[in-house]
Amino acid sequence: MSRPRKSMKHIRTIIQIRLRHPEESERQIAIISRCSRPVVAEYLSKLEEHPVDEQALGRLNDLQLAEHLGITRPAIQETAQNRELSTWLDKHHQRLHEKHMTRRLLHEHYSQSVEAPLQYSQFCMVLQKRSQESGASGMFEHKAGDKLYIDFTGSKFLWQEENGLVHSEEVYLAVLGASSYFFALPVLNQRQDTFCNATQAAFEYFGGVPHAVVPDCLKSAVLSHDGYEPVHNPLFARLLAHYRVVSIPARPHHPKDKPIAETTVKLVYTRMLAKLNGRVFSDRQAMLSAWNKELRAVNDARFQKMSGSRKSKFEAVDKPALKSLPPKPFALTDVLTQTVKTTLAVHVPADQTSYSVPADLQGKQVEVVITADEIEVWHANHRYATHQRSPGSGKVIHTEHLPAAQRWYATRNTTEVVRALHERGPHVGRWAAKVLSDSEHEDIAWPILEGLRSLATKNPPLIDRACRIALTRELFTLKAVRVILSSGQALAAIEHDNQTTELPFHENVRGGEYFAKGGSV
Repeated sequence: MSRPRKSMKHIRTIIQIRLRHPEESERQIAIISRCSRPVVAEYLSKLEEHPVDEQALGRLNDLQLAEHLGITRPAIQETAQNRELSTWLDKHHQRLHEKHMTRRLLHEHYSQSVEAPLQYSQFCMVLQKRSQESGASGMFEHKAGDKLYIDFTGSKFLWQEENGLVHSEEVYLAVLGASSYFFALPVLNQRQDTFCNATQAAFEYFGGVPHAVVPDCLKSAVLSHDGYEPVHNPLFARLLAHYRVVSIPARPHHPKDKPIAETTVKLVYTRMLAKLNGRVFSDRQAMLSAWNKELRAVNDARFQKMSGSRKSKFEAVDKPALKSLPPKPFALTDVLTQTVKTTLAVHVPADQTSYSVPADLQGKQVEVVITADEIEVWHANHRYATHQRSPGSGKVIHTEHLPAAQRWYATRNTTEVVRALHERGPHVGRWAAKVLSDSEHEDIAWPILEGLRSLATKNPPLIDRACRIALTRELFTLKAVRVILSSGQALAAIEHDNQTTELPFHENVRGGEYFAKGGSV
């Protein structure tokens, strides 16, 4: 195994002693430079192979001197096995991001894939060198009031009630970039409504709104992110629109996109969770009171290497640059994305109710915006329907949303049809009213009335006489009226009426039947 190379400071000292005191022996140079004699001999031989004078030595930096002496070597030696391993890692090193994958398991997969694998120690060295190639990160200058970094801490907050009930809660975190002033809040879960409510609470805590938020790629904020075009959660997108804020999500597996949030997470662990974890509180309100006290203490604590505190820097830098809060807070509780089916309705699981939508939306994807009192259905940035919430109703239908045929069925009115037929003639109206009253169901009477209306339209002069004859004979089928019309009986009745002076029909005129039953005048 080759000897580790000495630092360039030691190498430069050895060369300077030889150039200034060529009479000194290797042993004397070793004593002066505090290096072993073989090391001194090695680098003096390099100097003989690649001569350099004292003046040129002063002009060369360490990298140039190492190249001149021929003592530079790649981080990973160029052997066939190392090249083979590098090629294999090009395709498989990302597997280390998989759940439960370890270096030991990855080495086992590598050993099964090649004929002459390296041992585990050499494998790890090559892998480590590879991961350190571009690991540097510089300082970043944050603009005042520009970005708010949002994340959840990995560890949960555990607290206990006096009755022994243990609570395990997520910790929501929001940090302003310029001042490092942060807001932290224990929440029950990471659901989208909880996340949006916590973000709204952060805006209110800061007393203003930043120009942009940088959330982590959790589903409550970002549905998908390919590293170029993120797809935001609909509810979170509406929250941002309400507060006039843009979202710039951190890329997946890129914690350096939000380093200030990662740093503040550690601060929450050491300064807040370490003090409050496992403590007993009378109720949630008492827990939140203690939590907010610790939050104020951390924000008020003075910086170690700068003047002031997070709070004072926030007051001086971030707060003046924040945008003002809107007059009304964000009121949505949920946003659902659904495709409208042939039932022409959207379903709200929380209400266990389906709400109707216009027929034009069939097959299209819509957003169902749920507030405390209303249900709104949006498509292509246009609101198509609004319903009052009706939990437990099963279904809520607006007639105007139905297709033409169903709308006609839902809005039909048999009484109105009878009234319209009465305008065609008093006998027509009496016949229609009789059919309706004798029918066991209006769906049975309806087609008969529609047929009568059609006959009235085709035979306007004869229809009233035909119905008069049908009433006299107690014939209450549409077929009987057609027979009377087609046989000319209605026309004959008209001619007979023209030759007699019979009084016109009126419902208040008593006929022979009345007197035959013993009625009196």
